[in-house]
Amino acid sequence: MRRLFRFVHRLSWLCCVGILMGPSLNVIAWGQQPAASADPFAGLRSGSLTVWESGRASFLGWHTIQRELSADFPQLQVTFRLLAAKDLIATLALEQGRGSLPDVVFVDNWAQAKPMIEQQSVVEMTGQPRFVPSRGWWFLMPQGAHPDAAAAFLHWLEDDPHGRVPFEVRFGQTQQDSREIFVVAGKAIQANERCSSPESLFDRDAANSSQSPVVNCPSTDSVTKIKLLFLYGYGRIAYASLAYEAKSDKNADGTPARAGYVHCFVVLRKGDDGWKVLLLIPGVSEVDAVNLAGNFNRLKLSTDVDVAPLATNLLEPYSGDHLTRFPKHDIVWQQSAKRPVTYIVESQYTDPQDAVKYWGPSKIAFVNPSRYGDVVRMPMPFGQGMQPHRWRVWAVGKDGQVALSEWRTVNFTN
Repeated sequence: MRRLFRFVHRLSWLCCVGILMGPSLNVIAWGQQPAASADPFAGLRSGSLTVWESGRASFLGWHTIQRELSADFPQLQVTFRLLAAKDLIATLALEQGRGSLPDVVFVDNWAQAKPMIEQQSVVEMTGQPRFVPSRGWWFLMPQGAHPDAAAAFLHWLEDDPHGRVPFEVRFGQTQQDSREIFVVAGKAIQANERCSSPESLFDRDAANSSQSPVVNCPSTDSVTKIKLLFLYGYGRIAYASLAYEAKSDKNADGTPARAGYVHCFVVLRKGDDGWKVLLLIPGVSEVDAVNLAGNFNRLKLSTDVDVAPLATNLLEPYSGDHLTRFPKHDIVWQQSAKRPVTYIVESQYTDPQDAVKYWGPSKIAFVNPSRYGDVVRMPMPFGQGMQPHRWRVWAVGKDGQVALSEWRTVNFTN
């Protein structure tokens, strides 16, 4: 369970490595073009790569990955091999003795992932692939024959080499706001990866604010090359996607136990004391980051000042209720005041074995107020196993002002 928590035509004029924010964080300076860097996909331009997959192909998007990889790197010779889950660990041990381990391994079951991690012989990819569904664990095998190709392949899984963002830019902040947003978001990423959330960076209403205890949180050793992928915003709210390279937890041979190219989605709110992070979702896929921005863009927010929305009144279920995950129960809230442009249901889950809860990263779901009257009743848009969950509702006004409800907890029984 704890493993679950271990976890764009680029806008060149927004590209902001020159400013150091701590010993292991470097960020492209706002307003500067990034210096030329090594091609992250060089290992895939030619040569060979061996990839093993264990589990159900439907969990991986396997055929899509094969097709896209061949299209992007036609000179690469790739060998894909599918193994039954029950045979994977024994086959890896056999091939290790022969000195012929694969370069990359994917598993969709913790029964196979756990022994690979415990043997400290692999590098787990942190971050999320851009291919759907791809649910499981990707591992680089340091003893494979093509480590450079393996590292480039895992980067490719997380980073589209064509960099496409299918949204126009709508940008209502001043240059000063833009710089502040970028710097705050970059520092917040560093803090979050080190399991802290200082009040100087995080909004008082942020789910991972410093008032929330943090336990069993895996701290990242190195966060480098933070860059801004896109930024949209208005007078009171901004939302952006940033990417960075992360490494942590050294293996016995000196290799990192986890490494990858991580995307995150950030929502910031402007108050009297400047811009602060209201929501930070680390480890989203590039596709998810783009989709989240699209949901906000469709709201057609305005820079004109509007009446602040009121917080919703949560009605059902009561906090602490024990409910089935299937069949699904409804959540219900009331909003008697002027309708906001959208509701957002934010949810998190935690490990039931922790005496002090560490709530994992948030998930959000957009709800259109025009489909309801004063009372909104809808099926729960969350539910991850039997873990305790908590949820709340945002009311977002036309100018981006946000009012948040209380948190309520739900304990699932199946």
